[in-house]
Amino acid sequence: MRDRLELPRMSMAERDRRWSITRKQMRAQGIECLVLWGWPAMWDFTTANARYLCPIGGNAENNTLIFPLEGEPTSFVFMPTFVEYWKRAQDWVGDVRSRRGTWAETVVTRLKEMGLERATIGMDGLAGPLDPDGWLPHSIYESVKSALPNVRFVDLGDLLETTRSIKSAEEIAQLEKAAALGDKMLQACSNRARPGVRESEVHAGMMEAMLADGGEEPTLFLWACDRYPLPHPFRLPTTRPMEARDLIICEIHPKIGGYFTHVERTFCLGEPDKETQRIHDGCLAAFRRGMELFGPGKSIVDCMNKVKHVIDDAKLGICETGIHGHGLASLEYPRYRFHALKADQAALATIGGEFKTGMVFAFNIDLFDPKWRNGETGAVFADTVVITDTGARSLHAFSQELQRVG
Repeated sequence: MRDRLELPRMSMAERDRRWSITRKQMRAQGIECLVLWGWPAMWDFTTANARYLCPIGGNAENNTLIFPLEGEPTSFVFMPTFVEYWKRAQDWVGDVRSRRGTWAETVVTRLKEMGLERATIGMDGLAGPLDPDGWLPHSIYESVKSALPNVRFVDLGDLLETTRSIKSAEEIAQLEKAAALGDKMLQACSNRARPGVRESEVHAGMMEAMLADGGEEPTLFLWACDRYPLPHPFRLPTTRPMEARDLIICEIHPKIGGYFTHVERTFCLGEPDKETQRIHDGCLAAFRRGMELFGPGKSIVDCMNKVKHVIDDAKLGICETGIHGHGLASLEYPRYRFHALKADQAALATIGGEFKTGMVFAFNIDLFDPKWRNGETGAVFADTVVITDTGARSLHAFSQELQRVG
């Protein structure tokens, strides 16, 4: 077997940058070791913290990472048959092992080997403003605590999520690759969607466009096709042959090397209704207003309120409108969404109220007209945006117009 697998990689300098920042934060909080529960849930979003420090993940792989203040980290993957592949798939972490016994037994054994029976250990997966429920099973947490009664366990909250909110140049370059895959997916939809073609065939062609150029599963892909679809995509395509004047609305998170972007477009198999076009025009007007306003040092709330004024002036309703960070997960920081303001108040307080250079986020606008068809259909639009030193830039090149196909 060849020694090096041809998979996306970031530099050792990027690794050293991340490890240095993380260990500085650990020292500041008196933490001697991290246990990061990189569990494959929610399209692998919950592997993000572990994958930020050890690039093992994708295809629903586990990456339970023990990251000490000093010395080499250890990554535990799900099965022994995967270990040698992961050693060849990345070069940041050399100590890759498989789970032995339960996950709690695996972690406890390694912590004891490292002499950390009386240490202060920080863990993710418990709770935080971005994920108040957490994702670490309670039984594992209790088993680890019971086996290490002299350890002081610290809930990391959103320590790493806050760190990950500002992207490096290498991360932005990877996100640009993901965005380019998203553009190819949209072009595949444009090329394939025709009356008589099954929804599932178009969906499959879009996925092929991503995977054939190095994209990674699992990734979020929401889809709906109907003469008057609900104003937000569903999850799965049907096998129904599409019909003339059907609308396709899709939200896709193209992914490569663990990095997700977010793009949404509305397609029509033929000429759309004038009202659909008007709603889509409202989506674009709001998006373009935001792009004029966003920039480093600008208030997130003030900018987004001005975006909402555009929607209100057009007398349109919001299904979803706002921003949420993208990187090794979706719904990262920054996050401010009008359809979920209560949930996002803590997120805004955690990250601060201003845009910062290096933030990358989805800016999505899904609208309807409450006076047309009872508000039960509409249009969608989104691009992934990066904050630069001078303003904001979309990572996507695909046309922003409502797409007429077939």
